[in-house]
Parts: sequence; C-alpha cells; structure tokens
Amino acid sequence: MRFNVAAKYDVIVIGSGISGLICALELAKRNKTVCVLTKEAVTEGSSLYAQGGIAVPLSEGDSAEKHLLDTIKAGSGLTDINVAREIVAHSVSGLESLISYGIKFDSSLQDKIHLTKEAAHSVSRVCHVGGDASGKYITKVLVDRACREPNISISQGTFALALLTDKKESIIGVLIEDVTREHYALLANDIVIASGGAGQIFENTTNPKVCTGDGIVMSYQAGAALQDLEMIQFHPTVLFDNGDPFLITEAVRGEGGRLKNIKGEYFANQYHELGELAPRDVLSRAIFFELEKTNSKHVLLDITNFSEDYFKFRFPSVYQTCLDRRVELFKTGIPVSPAAHYFIGGIKCDLSGAANIEHLWCVGECASNGFHGANRLASNSLLECMVAPHFLVSKLLEDFKPNPNNITYFEIDLDPKEYNDSIIFRIASDLKKNNSSALGLIRTKSVLSQHLNYLNSLFESLSPDKLSLNCQVQELKNMVTLSFLICQAALKREHSLGVHYRQDFLNLPDECKHLVSCKNTELYWLSQTFLTPVTANTK
Repeated sequence: MRFNVAAKYDVIVIGSGISGLICALELAKRNKTVCVLTKEAVTEGSSLYAQGGIAVPLSEGDSAEKHLLDTIKAGSGLTDINVAREIVAHSVSGLESLISYGIKFDSSLQDKIHLTKEAAHSVSRVCHVGGDASGKYITKVLVDRACREPNISISQGTFALALLTDKKESIIGVLIEDVTREHYALLANDIVIASGGAGQIFENTTNPKVCTGDGIVMSYQAGAALQDLEMIQFHPTVLFDNGDPFLITEAVRGEGGRLKNIKGEYFANQYHELGELAPRDVLSRAIFFELEKTNSKHVLLDITNFSEDYFKFRFPSVYQTCLDRRVELFKTGIPVSPAAHYFIGGIKCDLSGAANIEHLWCVGECASNGFHGANRLASNSLLECMVAPHFLVSKLLEDFKPNPNNITYFEIDLDPKEYNDSIIFRIASDLKKNNSSALGLIRTKSVLSQHLNYLNSLFESLSPDKLSLNCQVQELKNMVTLSFLICQAALKREHSLGVHYRQDFLNLPDECKHLVSCKNTELYWLSQTFLTPVTANTK
C-alpha cells in the first residue's frame, strides 16, 4: 500500500515524557525543527506518575563517588561503570538545567533543596517537587516550554506504526496514524525513540495505558539490537484497593514506614539487613514470599511513625488517594503488593543514546545503556531522563548531516487479516495474565517453556511481523513480540541476577554479561568486564 510523505523535520521524537521533551527543547534551542509524536495527550506517560524524585549527590556528606557505588551495588554487577560514572558526574549540571526551565524543587527550612532517602541509597540524596508528585510538576513545566517553542511541533493522539528506512537501511522516517485516523509518512534526518517502558504487558503495573513497548518493538523490527529484556523491575509497594494500581512512593519507607504481613509481623529485616530500604528486587520478592506464606493479597505499610499533619504535607498525593479509596492509613496501614514498574532492558545504545542503526537514537526507559545494571537504584530513572538527553543532543548535533532524500511516498506490505475487536481484547487480557505468571518476580524453566509455546501460538495467529493499520491490533502485535523476546531471554539466562530471579537457578553467574537480541539472529552474550556479580538474595 502506498503512503505519502506529509512533512519533513530535522528530528522526530517519539514520546513526550521528560527525556523526550528535554531532547526536543535542547534541539529546538539550536535551531533544529522537531516534531514530537505522542500516543495520547502530550502529558500522558510514565513521567507524569513518577512520585519519588531525582537522585543527585548534593549533601555535605555525599559525593558522586558514593552515588556511583550505590548505583553499582544495586545493579548487581551488570552496571556499565563508565556510563554510570558519566551520568552521576553530570547530575548536578542536569539539575541546574531543569531549574533553568523554571522547575522549583521542594526546599528545607534552611532554604536548601530538601533531600530524602530511598531504598539502597547510603545517604539522603533524592530531590523532589510537590512532595510526592515530582513527575507531574516537571512534566507540566517542560510541556509548557515545548508548547511555546516555535521550532517544536507536537502531534497528540498519534500512533507511530513503523520506522521507515532507505536502501542503505538507515532510518529516515516514521509511518503514523494521526488523531483523525489518517495514515502518512513523516521524514526526518534523525529519529529519537523516547517511548517509555512496557508495563502494560503485565496484569498489574504502575505504568499508564500507553506503555506497551511500541518504540522498542518498532526499533527491533527495523534492525535495532535490544539488550537485557529479561530485566524488569517490580515496585514493592503498590496500592490496588478500590481503583487502578497506585504507587506508594519509596520515600514513605525512606522516612520510617515499615512493612508487616496481615498477621502483624514485621518481616523486611528477615530478608535483608537494610529492611524496608533493601534494593527493590529483594523487597518485592520478600513481599511475594510473605503473601504466599500468609495466603493473602497484600501486606501493610505501617505509617504510624508519622504525624498525620506531616504525612499530609509531605505526601499529599498518597494521603488524598488513600482517603478517596477509604483506606484507614493510620489505623490499619496501607495495603500494598508488588507490580511491574520499570523496564530496565530496551534498545541497546551507548551513553549518547546511539543505536546500532544510523540516525536512530533512544533515551529514557526504552533505552538500555547499562546504567541500571540488573536492578535500578531508586530515583536514578529520573536522573537518567534529566541527564542523558544532553549527551544525545550533543552527539546528534556533532554528527548531523542533512539528508537530501526526495522521497515522496513509501510502498509498505500490510497484514491482510481482519481482526475482531472483542477477540483482540480477550487475547490482550490473557497475554497480560499469562505474562504475570511466567515473566513475573519468580521464574522457572518449566513455566517459561510452557509460556514460550503459548506465545508461539499467538505468533501463528497474529503474524506480529506483518504491519497492521489498526492501532489496537498493532499494539497487541508489539506486546506479543516483546513478550516473546523477554521469555526467550529469561530462559537463556540460567542464573539469578538482580530482578531476574530463577527459582531453578539461584546461583550467580561466573561473569556478568549482557544478553542481546537482534532480529533474525540468535541471542548472544556481551561481556561486562568491569564488575563481579553482586547479590542480595537471601531466599
């Protein structure tokens, strides 16, 4: 089918989270024309729901070296130390850049930026905005700035269907469906994937509906290498009662909140010496085991160490949500359990976000540069979103060579099948449920193998390699493809490391290696030579 080219830009950014918006703003300041494509409203994405804050070593007793060591320790030996060192070293300048946009961080009584402590941090170093609504306030300021920037065009309600390549296999554009359901191609000299994670492939997730891994799969279909797809972080404390999953920020535990099971027994210290501030992978599994032990659906986050006035001031979103959902937070505690939260793996790239295909870049949660290793340190995600765009923009501009192509249309083969909406909904629902059982916190060869057979059957019926112009269908195809790749990787990694916990292979690897997936190529290992394996598993 023929698709006409509707417009051409210097750069197209797919995604409107914090990292994508910073890329767009920094490029626009340097006189590049930028088009930001966003699946729903420009504000909708994981960035909006980020509660905790940004980890930056600002306090007198802190340093970049301490922050780096905490990052490496949490990453369980898979962290790329050079990438981590650079990101942490530029954390203060990244923060200053955000402040220059007009973002005002919460301050202490001494009129300094207030710092709180979160899991696996050795000191308090997490800056926040609006108490427990950092992502919301930062996103709002960046969106306001982007909307006023004449070099930025924002296309809301736009689904990016596929990346387009030239005869040399370089990326030159995107096929889209816009808000009016028109289909056409947009050309650009460079494409930046900033599409976020893929939590929606699971039944329970903190991610919004838009996070289905589209950008990761699009890049894979175009020939990009993917890395460490089996590394998926589950947040330990998520409220499910009377509404959608709602994350209870780690800062509540950082300031003294404690976990107890439904029998009233405090259990965190039985699993790790840091108790409630253990790395997320350890604490999520600890809660999982407690749920199994007590045959319950949640544990309780005890916040009786707080006064109600202080809690209401410090955690306004958590406080109001609990009230709205009729949770007796000071009497019984907040009922919480783990949920899929952060996609550590993604499009393989270097520090600058350059993928293995010319003119393709990635940034934020969809990117895998090795910073987070096998388990992300709390509030390092927004740190990466704040800092990495500056590396990307600098390298993109350095390499920028205008593409003189005069293509006016593309011929693309499409999936000829018709799909019933109710069947698509049912398959998506079953996929999420089955992924949660097989690809969740606890994994085994037998369950993974059975799940791979199930995913193979979906491949036969859905033909994920064939493009559909039905966005619901294409979204499901992306989810199935990514689930298949994750399952393959989880089977291949026959040891436990960080968030990847194989109950049948509790041993650590002899050497930490990245696992790389490429289209039409066998999975292969990539040596990580900097560090030795680290574990905090106690069960």
